[in-house]
Formats: sequence, structure tokens, C-alpha cells
Amino acid sequence: MAFFEQFGKRITDTGQGVVQQTKNFADVTRLNSEVSDMEKKIAQLYASIGRAYYERHQEDPAPEHRQEVEEIRRLVAEIAQRQEEIKQIRGIVKCPSCGADVPVQAAFCNACGTKMAPASPAAEPPAGDAQLCPACGAASPKGNRFCIHCGAKFRETENETENQEG
Repeated sequence: MAFFEQFGKRITDTGQGVVQQTKNFADVTRLNSEVSDMEKKIAQLYASIGRAYYERHQEDPAPEHRQEVEEIRRLVAEIAQRQEEIKQIRGIVKCPSCGADVPVQAAFCNACGTKMAPASPAAEPPAGDAQLCPACGAASPKGNRFCIHCGAKFRETENETENQEG
């Protein structure tokens, strides 16, 4: 009988050990997650301080930060250049009046209705969903407020009316 009692005690002790190990693992995992969240917050704060410094001192950086400020300027300029290349590939130009992105073949801005410079003859019409202009009958991308061909204003859609009311 003593053998079974010892065996039962061992099973109980082992079970309690497993329960304790599981609890310890869960506690360590929770604490590691909290530490990771705090480290991410610190990294965000460091980035915020760096951005604030750059914005305040981009014209007159301290000598020890001059190289980093110049590198940021160079990278920002390269990003702008790449974004312009992407727009050219996609056939998008900026409206001179409101700055909205407008398809290159559009005769009028789809956001403010400003007349656009004439498109090159090789320009392709927009693909995807289109809406027909009530004035000229030309197709314009859905969601535009103005026709890209004649500049006529589209009537408000039900979604826009709901958004304005809500």
C-alpha cells in the first residue's frame, strides 16, 4: 500500500509542478509582452523627439547633427522624386488649383473642376468603374465630383448624402 501512496503523491506533486510551470510561463509571457510594448513606446518617443528636433533645427542644426539632417533632406527629396515617377507611371498629375491627383487625360480636375492642361494623345482612359457625365456623356471614374472631360459637376451620390447627414 505504501507504494501506491508514494506513487499517488508523486503524481500529485508532478501535476502541481506542471501547473506552477504553466503559470510561470504565462506570467513571463505577459511580462515580456508588457516590456515589449513599453520598448515600442520608448522608440516612438525617441522618434518623436528626433522629428521635433529636425523640424525646429533643419535650417540650423548643431554641428554633431548636421550630417543626419542633410541625409534626411536628401532622402525626403528622393522620396518625392520616386513618388512623382509613380504618378507618371500611373498617369496622374497634380491639379494646379487644389493639388488633387487627376488622371493625365482629364480635361478638368475631378475635385475642384479646374480646367487641366491638354493631355497627350497617347493617354489612356481610366480603367475600372466609371460614371457617365450628365452633361457630355463621357465616362469618369466613380467618386469624382466633377467630370474629367467637360468639368460638369456630378450630382451627389446617396453615400455622400448619408456621410454628410451622419
